[in-house]
Amino acid sequence: MRGVSAAGLELSAEGWPYASSLSVDAADPGRFHALFGRDSLISSLQVLPVQPEVARATLRVLARMQGTRDDAETDEEPGKVLHEYRPRAEPLHLELGWPVRDGALQYYGSADSTSWFLVVLDTLGDPALARELEPAWRAAGAWLEQALRQGGGLVFHGPRRASGGLVQQGWRDAIDPRAAHGPGILHADGRVPEAPLADADTQAVAVAALRALGRLSGETRWRSLAARTVEAIGAAFTPETMAVCENGERVLGAGSQLGWLLWAEALPPKLRAAFADRLCGPDVLTGFGLRTLSAEHPQFGAASYHRGGVWPFDSWLGWGGLRAAGREPEAERVRAAVLEALERLGNAPELYAVGSSGPERIPIANQVQAWTVGARIALQRRWDGIRR
Repeated sequence: MRGVSAAGLELSAEGWPYASSLSVDAADPGRFHALFGRDSLISSLQVLPVQPEVARATLRVLARMQGTRDDAETDEEPGKVLHEYRPRAEPLHLELGWPVRDGALQYYGSADSTSWFLVVLDTLGDPALARELEPAWRAAGAWLEQALRQGGGLVFHGPRRASGGLVQQGWRDAIDPRAAHGPGILHADGRVPEAPLADADTQAVAVAALRALGRLSGETRWRSLAARTVEAIGAAFTPETMAVCENGERVLGAGSQLGWLLWAEALPPKLRAAFADRLCGPDVLTGFGLRTLSAEHPQFGAASYHRGGVWPFDSWLGWGGLRAAGREPEAERVRAAVLEALERLGNAPELYAVGSSGPERIPIANQVQAWTVGARIALQRRWDGIRR
């Protein structure tokens, strides 16, 4: 049996949150009613102060399904936390050539789920669970350390080594970044960035994960690695950088990723003010939340999935980032703006557009998304999910 948590999340029988509810009406796609590593972990973090058992259930199921081998079709790697699990894959997955096996989809194409696993376990602050899951978090740490080593100090993803699956694997993930609804990351001239790609959002949570490993293990080497990663990010990224390619080419575009970097304190101190200033520009900070991409960017679209739309969970992290940067007035503006938008729109939409008349529904958006439910609760409680 499924249920609804005290926090309003739709939970599985084991207690982990589905990424979205089933469709609530004819206009609701309801297409992510499944276990998603990133989504379920972030949702668990958001409601942690009011329902920590959601985090425990999520961490346990993801530890049980953690990668143990290299598999090019599923993107599985030892220690990697999965992207998506469906005991019965959707017809679309089969049509697109995803790695469906025995009718099920168990797919690991996420650059940041492993880091989020570490962040949530550490923030939960449950020593007994940390002991129980020690093999899992040590394997996750080994995966992250290897990813940083292979990336020369950054976490890269891609290129995809088999058919189907995701070609971009940060939270702005995409099957085809050129699709009409605007998923993923593009150069300003419309080119798809050449993989391997290191997006800013993934680097931010990697730093948070390294610090989490330091607390979980008591080993100073993880905090030292976090400090080196911060310096690498500071050298590679500017306030106008969305991602960097392996050859050093920058994918330009200011947007909500700046909030992630501030949230994780993943920038050298001398750079934080400039990144906060850019996040607060009127082309990014609207009256109803933070845009995923600047309204001045050539690839911007107000209703674009990852290139202009406003995601409440994403703005929640940006709110926390502005607080961490000492920008309390702007942070409060973001908090109030997102809560106002959700009140106007109803349900808990995955994302929305911000137009001249305020927040507007986007047809592709699920209407009850777990990390939107969680963002509303966290913003109301002024919980930013940060453990220093």
